[in-house]
Amino acid sequence: MKSKSTFETQVPCLCRTGYLIVFFFISSFSFSQPITSITQSNIPIIIIDPGNVEIPNDPKIEASFKIIAPDIEGFYSYNRPSFTNTYQYEGKIGIEIRGNTSTEWPKKSYGFETHDAVGATIDVSLFGMPAESDWVLNACYGDKSFIREVLAQQMFRQTGRYAPRTQYVEVFLQTSGAMTYMGVYIFMEKVKRGTDRISMKKLAETDSDPAKITGGFLLQVGEDEPEKWTSNISPNNDPNNPKPIYHVEYPKLEKYTNLTNKALQFNYIKGFVTDFETAVNGSNFKDATVGYRKYLDLDSMVDYLLLQEFTKNSDNWRASTFFYKKRNDEGGLLNMGAPWDFDKSMGNQQWCYELSVLPTGSWAWKFNTYCPGRPPLTVSWPEKILNDCYFVQKLVTRYKQLRLTVWSYANVQSFVEAQSQLLMSKNAINRNFTKWQTLETGIMFNEHYTLAGNTPQKEVDYLKIWLLRHLAWMDTNIATITTTDCSTALPVTYKNFQANKEGGNVVISWMTTSESNNSRFEIQRSKDGILFSKIGMVEGRGESDNEVKYQFADSNPIVGLNYYRLNQIDLDGSEELTRTIGVNFEIPSTSPYLYPNPATNEINLKDLTPGSLITIMDGNGRVLIKTTANDPELNVSVKNLSNQVYYLTIDDKKKVKSFTFIINN
Repeated sequence: MKSKSTFETQVPCLCRTGYLIVFFFISSFSFSQPITSITQSNIPIIIIDPGNVEIPNDPKIEASFKIIAPDIEGFYSYNRPSFTNTYQYEGKIGIEIRGNTSTEWPKKSYGFETHDAVGATIDVSLFGMPAESDWVLNACYGDKSFIREVLAQQMFRQTGRYAPRTQYVEVFLQTSGAMTYMGVYIFMEKVKRGTDRISMKKLAETDSDPAKITGGFLLQVGEDEPEKWTSNISPNNDPNNPKPIYHVEYPKLEKYTNLTNKALQFNYIKGFVTDFETAVNGSNFKDATVGYRKYLDLDSMVDYLLLQEFTKNSDNWRASTFFYKKRNDEGGLLNMGAPWDFDKSMGNQQWCYELSVLPTGSWAWKFNTYCPGRPPLTVSWPEKILNDCYFVQKLVTRYKQLRLTVWSYANVQSFVEAQSQLLMSKNAINRNFTKWQTLETGIMFNEHYTLAGNTPQKEVDYLKIWLLRHLAWMDTNIATITTTDCSTALPVTYKNFQANKEGGNVVISWMTTSESNNSRFEIQRSKDGILFSKIGMVEGRGESDNEVKYQFADSNPIVGLNYYRLNQIDLDGSEELTRTIGVNFEIPSTSPYLYPNPATNEINLKDLTPGSLITIMDGNGRVLIKTTANDPELNVSVKNLSNQVYYLTIDDKKKVKSFTFIINN
């Protein structure tokens, strides 16, 4: 993405009785302080030297790229005057400025490719991320918490889908003849096709086979780039409004010299998206055979739409919106993602209506309703699809499942706090705001945000409170995310649902008090509460107004904690997931085992090999507790852990035994 005039600069004028309040957004905040060395940082340090040449917006220029190596304690130091630094990576890159409105800010974001010694693109693994060549340094100038982008990507990964991996870094840049400290950045993977990014088969310039050109496309909404087309559908059904633009991000059709194959590929994907939009806006759009479901992967749409509502992202559906299509032999449907660009989310940017920045009162997908003439306007998809109760039911069920597990507020708050501590503990965030003195400057317009006396901690506190209020509001209102009445879409009323260990089985039992068009129940099991698989089926009553008891025995439970849920399937194929429940199926006493599970203040380990190393990690892989067992039994205090899923390993030097347990205070 290069700089385009997609967004107009916001200089809002707010009128109040007797007063005229004007907010100016200034682009000259760089009160540079001469930070020439860092004695200790807990986040990596990057050094970029383009040879005293100013980095342009386009094209990329060559530069050297270095990552400081950590010391034996895992900390990073940079000593410019003595040049005593050691590096964990050194190489060449091609680098350019990237962004839209952010290009007008003094702290620039950059996109770069890793190069070999002669300037050819090479794949490199950086910060433990899978080897690739395309990367982004996100300046995060507009989000003073530095957390929104990282949190949004983490929440989407928690759904089991790809989102760009992130890493906080501090950056030094050779500019104007001196090595200049540029502050904290978010090092990120660029959204692209790749084995470890958006995984789908390649599409090459030589491909003209009709079967091959059915997929391999990565597309984007709102970017006025080459190889684009304009939608036939007007936002808000108003032909006077500018229509959305779509462009092909991959393959790079603008570089093709075979114009015949270029036209074949472009016309195919344009035709497919056009057919999808026609179906979405057609009279039979709800029909499973001829409606929008023929073109769209619903589960990906559910997770993507929920993320945009979780973050209340005012940019999405109109810009920074990626979607892709795999080949027909890979499924052939449009998928939403990967997510991108969340600085204008979670209460950080007020657009043309007050509710856009408040945690309650409105849905992000309704941008066009509140800003009917504000370009670029959103695509028509969410508004139309949310009129289909089949989709709404899947959305509501999925939201409840996520909130019970990986999107619980305990998990969200824990992640936000961990990022905050990472940035504050060795003063990285303070160094950033010494360089860029913006804490009391209105970068993003927000009439509900107090800048006077602002601090990094206040930024984090504001975000945490906003998330708490917003998620609570979503919990209450998710069933009414649409004005379409879908109250009759849920065909089964449950009285109870439980799982109990009985001998060598886990018995799952439930009771319904009413059923309508109920075909069957799928019993699903998971070892981590995230990825579920079907283990059985029980036929439903169809129609019933009486209490009906059901039971299913899992005769082969997982050793340790088992998670269960029901997937109720209607006669017309509609589905509804229950909440998730868990039961611990204890392992034989001849091996180490853990109890109680769920735990409150402590966990107990038995039948250990003395000398075993015990490690407890959270869902992000962060080590929280590490200790050694000197006896066959060990009690471990977990009273300071929050309510979520944890992972415990026992390493006795011969084998490693793994457990999953949950805290339920």
